Amino acid sequence: MKRRMAQILLTLLLILSFSVQGYGLEIPGYEGGIQNESTYREVIFITGEPIVVEGTVTVSDRGDRVTYTYRNLTNTEKEVTLTRNVTLTKQTTTNGNHQKTETLSLNRYRETINVGGVRYETTEDQYPWSQSTIFHEKPGVTYFAGNWDGRKTYTINRNEGTVKVSTQGTIVGYDHHWGATQTQSIVHYIEYRQNNNNGEEGLSWEGTVEVSVAHNRTKDYHYEANAPSQISFRGGYLLTEKEENVVKYNYNLPRISQEGELLRGRNSGTSSFTLDTNPENKRLTIPALRDISGHWAEGDILFLASLEAFYPNNVNFGPSLPMSRGEFARALGVVMGIEKEEQPTVRTRAVRTVEEPPSIFVDVPKENPNQKYIEAVYERGVMRGVGQDHFMPNQGITKAEATVAIIKALGFEGLAPIQQYTTGYRDDGAVPLWAKDAVYLARELKVVQGDNNGYFQPNRNLTKAEGAEILVNLVNYLQQDIRYDYRERILNY
Repeated sequence: MKRRMAQILLTLLLILSFSVQGYGLEIPGYEGGIQNESTYREVIFITGEPIVVEGTVTVSDRGDRVTYTYRNLTNTEKEVTLTRNVTLTKQTTTNGNHQKTETLSLNRYRETINVGGVRYETTEDQYPWSQSTIFHEKPGVTYFAGNWDGRKTYTINRNEGTVKVSTQGTIVGYDHHWGATQTQSIVHYIEYRQNNNNGEEGLSWEGTVEVSVAHNRTKDYHYEANAPSQISFRGGYLLTEKEENVVKYNYNLPRISQEGELLRGRNSGTSSFTLDTNPENKRLTIPALRDISGHWAEGDILFLASLEAFYPNNVNFGPSLPMSRGEFARALGVVMGIEKEEQPTVRTRAVRTVEEPPSIFVDVPKENPNQKYIEAVYERGVMRGVGQDHFMPNQGITKAEATVAIIKALGFEGLAPIQQYTTGYRDDGAVPLWAKDAVYLARELKVVQGDNNGYFQPNRNLTKAEGAEILVNLVNYLQQDIRYDYRERILNY
């Protein structure tokens, strides 16, 4: 009797239709939802209520074609089963200026959902869908944004009616050395049309659902102190990487009785669910530095030395000494994950050899331990040489130079105001014109600040301690502030 009653229920079926762009994060499924190491989860709406189904999904990406296979998606309590097979065709176009466009179209689609004996089916012939995403690759961060539209039509028990779901969605995100975030905002419009047994039109109604989905991968760090005192080192830094995924949805749907009649009022509400992965831990190098104990920047210096942004095996660091251009290039390259591309292997008749091109700068030979970082930040446009064919790696770096390099690594050099403005510092007139935009932006981002008296001192050489503080501020910005802008601000809008 229960199954028969379920068969006559007038049901709404809405599948959250999210896109996948395959960049930065491995999005677990074409139809949205989230997953961890063992479970895939998405939500459908049946009889005006959200129903969460769980199972598994596998993704096969062959470059120009992406296939998703959903298995064993069920909700036992609600008597729901779902199977789905999707193949997308992917075309990538390089637009120049470090930009590329990725276009996805539906090649094959098969979906069947059973809800208490009621069967919903659709194929690619009933599902026009298209998505396009633009990627902007900056030296240390790749940003992307996209849009998609789709209109899916399900048949109800083959000939008993249809459910049409029209979807509009946007996607924004980034990918960098310290994490990646992709946030999707989707609006679904649902039209339900059912036929009576005599072929006449039965119940019909409309509903809407707004969905926000965030996929986030983060690297966090903290200091682990050792409990025993009789140990060769007092503690060290632990790097933890994990993925956090959340779905939040607002729905405005009709109320339907168990007898299949439309009731007064609306079934509306807000809900969410999450799935996180198990953290992956990595202990960092134990620095040998001994001249920074009690220094105000001790924690920042130890952390960067643990990352090997500073040489961890040096006993003396000299926190009050000027930071050189070569040292800053290395530290910034490590922090932002900017590395020189591997040289191509050249095949000869006898052996394989690695082609070694000459050094870019005459004063940075290949024996220089910072060479690969210096050339990497130069090739990415983050730092410039000094004069012709020289980098001056041992020359001190000014605060203005360091600030410009950081803003270029983030790719934000074009975000400063166009109209006349000031940096807000008391020595605004001393800021070089070529550095003014970067100084303004770095202050807004709270990455590079002035002193307690309101001066920036742009032309003074940075000390190693000050350089460490700035670089750790940059790491914290990449871990927290930019993630908030892309995830929490959108989810809580």
